[in-house]
Amino acid sequence: MYRYKKNAAIALFLSLISICGYSQTNICGTELTDKQRDYELGFTDSVNTLIRLDRKLAVSLYFVKNEEGETGVDLTALSTAFTALNNAFEQIGLSFDLSSPQIIDNYHFDEVQKGGNETELTAQFQTSHSINLYLVSELYDAASQPVCAYTYYPSENKDVIFLVKTCISASILIEQFGHFFNLYHTHETGFAKELVNGSNCATAGDLCCDTPADPNLTGKVSFDCQYSSTEKDSNDDYYLPTVYNYMSFAPDACNKCFFSSDQYLRMINCILKSKSHLW
Repeated sequence: MYRYKKNAAIALFLSLISICGYSQTNICGTELTDKQRDYELGFTDSVNTLIRLDRKLAVSLYFVKNEEGETGVDLTALSTAFTALNNAFEQIGLSFDLSSPQIIDNYHFDEVQKGGNETELTAQFQTSHSINLYLVSELYDAASQPVCAYTYYPSENKDVIFLVKTCISASILIEQFGHFFNLYHTHETGFAKELVNGSNCATAGDLCCDTPADPNLTGKVSFDCQYSSTEKDSNDDYYLPTVYNYMSFAPDACNKCFFSSDQYLRMINCILKSKSHLW
């Protein structure tokens, strides 16, 4: 039924996502839920300093064919993105073993609705003890808005990531794996708005005190990758965010390139306590 939602506006929207480096290229449908907030309240860290996990996790790859019977996946872009993914997690000794793609012939699954036909897709095609990555032509969030990708926070106990074929990039793949391992966008406001002075950094924003407060970088980064807004927080302090953190909404063209130490520590603790079934 979702196939018939397509229209010229959506097609134009998706084409602009893929070709305009300084538009919002990493449209993300990963959502903070009440269940995830409760998970945070009940979570206790296992380690307080960075360690190397020395673990390799399996990634089961699914290509969904379109109505013409084609997968439409850019294998070079996918390989490049996974190389970058492994490089991003090397600091904590985590790597990802990508399986040979499994082909899904049912084109009705080439357009996925979060909370809709996604459930049927994952019930029919999913590998246990593995991160399941589905590449589809169209993806819609719970509000039926087109997105490039989404996953679920660990509170949902779902080992799935969805990615639109034309949105394959290192930046968006790494971001989704960050969410999968319990990272939030640097501009997250679901807990509270983080103050520039960092006084509430442990309970607001992305809950990482070594990432600066972020007002959401969408439309606020110049063509030479400079933060260009004069926005202030509730204390009348100017925001001074970074445009290079993987979990920010800086454009892909800015070559986002790092996780902070606190972000790595959050992911280590999530992996040890919530994702240990993956090895």
